[in-house]
Amino acid sequence: MKKLEIATGFAQYKVLLAILGVLSSWASFEVWKRHQQQHDKYIAQKQQACQEMIENASNDVQNNRFLKAAYYSSLMQQPFKIKLKQPGINTDFISEKDYILMYSQPASLIPEHPRYEGSLFERLSKRTDKQPPAPLIVTGKKILGNKAEVISACAPKSFTVSLENLYEITQPVDISPYLPPFSSF
Repeated sequence: MKKLEIATGFAQYKVLLAILGVLSSWASFEVWKRHQQQHDKYIAQKQQACQEMIENASNDVQNNRFLKAAYYSSLMQQPFKIKLKQPGINTDFISEKDYILMYSQPASLIPEHPRYEGSLFERLSKRTDKQPPAPLIVTGKKILGNKAEVISACAPKSFTVSLENLYEITQPVDISPYLPPFSSF
């Protein structure tokens, strides 16, 4: 009889352990699923912020005729002779100020490691084939010799870029005086 009670108690203990195992597996799956949803939402927010910085940089370049000329000359692989305002080269580099990162030759826009997950970040971290990548708005942190440490919405950590590839968002305006027709009379 005692053996039967021991066996019954042991069986109940095993059943209880099995039920607890199923419940803990279910709970851990729900926690994992919630964390995965939060991570996916976080990556989607980072992608949106990155795309906005690329679009804003493209708009800034398109709205400034000197930056636009520099960008299109790099696309055509032609040298650009006009001196533009570049932080750390001919203007002061100011920490926490936004600049345009614009390459004049094929390059990767963000570093390969570390980077966020997703096809957008994978594409931005690969070196372009023949043309330079799209411009990007970055925030300057500090100067390191002839390079600058910058942060971007497209990368999880700061990275370094050459000062040659950083431009002020506002460039000097070329205003030629308006001369009305027949002004020499």
